[in-house]
Amino acid sequence: MPTPLYEIALRNERDVVVARQRARDLASILGFDNQEQIRIATATSEMARNAFRYAHHGKVNFALENGTQPMLQIAISDAGPGIPNLQQIMDGQYKSQTGMGLGIIGTKRLMDTFEIASKPAGTLVTFGKELPPTAPPLTQIRMRELRDKVKAFEPANPYEEIERQNRELLKTLQELRARQEELAMLNRELEDTNRGVVALYAELDERADYLRRASEMKSNFLSNISHEFRTPLNSIMSLARMLMERMDGELTGEQETQIGFILESARLLSDMVNDLLDIAKVEAGKARIRAKAFEVSELFSALKGMLKPLLANNTSVDLVFEPLSDLPSLHTDEGKVSQILRNFISNAIKYTPQGEVRVAARASQENTIVFIVQDSGIGIAPENHEAIFQEFTQIDNPLQERFRGTGLGLPLCRSLATLLGGRVWVESELGRGSRFYAEIPIVYSGGELPLPTGEVTAQEFSRPVVLLIDPDYQAFSMRHAAFRSAEFMLVHLESIERARTWVSQNVPAAVICNIHAFGARGWDFLRKEIRESENNALRQVPLIATGRPEEKAWASGAGINGFLSDAADGEEMLAGVRAITRFQHPKKLLLVDDNHLSLYILRELLDRPWLQLLQAHNGREALEMVEREQPDAIILDLVMPEMDGFTVLERLRAAEKTRSLPVIVYTSKNVTAGESQFLQGMGARIISKGEVTSTLSPEALLQSLASYEIRGEEGK
Repeated sequence: MPTPLYEIALRNERDVVVARQRARDLASILGFDNQEQIRIATATSEMARNAFRYAHHGKVNFALENGTQPMLQIAISDAGPGIPNLQQIMDGQYKSQTGMGLGIIGTKRLMDTFEIASKPAGTLVTFGKELPPTAPPLTQIRMRELRDKVKAFEPANPYEEIERQNRELLKTLQELRARQEELAMLNRELEDTNRGVVALYAELDERADYLRRASEMKSNFLSNISHEFRTPLNSIMSLARMLMERMDGELTGEQETQIGFILESARLLSDMVNDLLDIAKVEAGKARIRAKAFEVSELFSALKGMLKPLLANNTSVDLVFEPLSDLPSLHTDEGKVSQILRNFISNAIKYTPQGEVRVAARASQENTIVFIVQDSGIGIAPENHEAIFQEFTQIDNPLQERFRGTGLGLPLCRSLATLLGGRVWVESELGRGSRFYAEIPIVYSGGELPLPTGEVTAQEFSRPVVLLIDPDYQAFSMRHAAFRSAEFMLVHLESIERARTWVSQNVPAAVICNIHAFGARGWDFLRKEIRESENNALRQVPLIATGRPEEKAWASGAGINGFLSDAADGEEMLAGVRAITRFQHPKKLLLVDDNHLSLYILRELLDRPWLQLLQAHNGREALEMVEREQPDAIILDLVMPEMDGFTVLERLRAAEKTRSLPVIVYTSKNVTAGESQFLQGMGARIISKGEVTSTLSPEALLQSLASYEIRGEEGK
């Protein structure tokens, strides 16, 4: 219960000033500092003035709340008509020409507690300020002293209060001026700091640009010097092998030892050059990803054969590949995954004097495959776990004398894994073996997060697409193998929504939908999005439903061309697609080159059962072949006798029948900027022969032809 201290009746303007004066006096007696005294006096004055101005009757009561937190409490009441729009005033949304509401909001901000109740019979405003922590406790003696001081208040002198208020205003103005000057000084300092920061950023940008150029120069140097090293190294190794095979006569024992050292040193240097070149390609962003679908079991089989020679040098170590359990197909760069595992396994064999090296793989919850290479060798101290993935770093150990390395294998593994969207790490202790891990996304997606399914977006030239809509990725994995060497390309989508988007941009050769999994949504998609499509070509697409036997009757009555059990394997599905699609004649691809070796390489790269390869040895023969065979696409060399590729391309574009015929220029010529502009103007694409034979996969070449063909059809 609050203890009353003082009461003032609001009869005239003078009483409002007295209320302010008494509020200040009480605040001073209770131990509030000067700033708090001004806040309390101002809040009391504002509320008392409102009560007098708008109600003409009222009173101010000062009391002391002696609870858990002692507080000076002020209550101002009136018998006026109440405050309209009170809620808007409290929300800060009310605007008045008289300023009504500003005092209420200001008082609420100045005080610790604030309550207001307004009715047509009057308004009561109660607000309070907690006593400062330094104030003496409110004991009975203290309360008696307070009451005595209140009784001793001298009669109010409003002029003194006004004079004091003026002094406070002047002091406040001086403080504001000092703060403005301080703020101006801070602004000047901030401007100086900003100029310094801008200069620092400019310097950092310059340094970053310098480092980028230095990194590019280093990568280009390593790339170029590595290429330059390869030719003499290959020659040294070839000559050493010729000598070791006694092609020029017998060798003495000492000569055989010396040549063996030469061959071994050349091989070591060749490995270093190859690793440097690979790292430089990755750092320069020139490493190409040749993504394709493959099975982990096939990868393990290939690794067994590759690593047999290493086991011959260390017969006390067993290499064990653990059985695999239902792993999905990977769609990434098989060569780079194999390179990572080869490095892991060869290191494990080298640094395991006796025991075994185990290779395993498992699927994770993150749509990745984790490869594990575990050995029972010498192990690695925890403080060196990160160091071994740094370039040219090798850990001292007794086996290092027997097996000299380059210190580039593990850094290359990390770079390759990062390039594929994955990561590598190690768990090991000294004397207790090591476990190397490589986590690789199931589907490579250009460095982004892996797709949740095996969706293949890039189509191959001459392979019609069969769209499989099924939420079960494992089902796609099991069936995909049957389509790899078939005339159809299987594209998987796991939802109706993604399928709807896909068919809005593509027309497949057939659509297979798991009706049992999708239910009514699957039927609606086949009927509305395919059979009733505005696209005439899409309406003609054959449809296959998969589900349970009892759902077959529904399929026959819904315009479905075929029905398969949802347990059908890939061969059954391929047979079903062949049964409902018309026979597709193999597309003709014309290869034009006067170099027999280049033609041989292209034929080997592009040998597909669904593709008919034609060949011409010069430009004139190529034009005759085009007229006679009407190929679907051409791969054209530029430098040829009788008629070069530029002339052939001009003739093709001049004829109506071949104006939009896809042409890929396949040349070893250094094409000038003018020639490149001419070829692009003719609608041709340029691919280097060196690029095809070294880094470009046949799948990528066929995909390039496919995208060319699609755009060509759109332009017709």
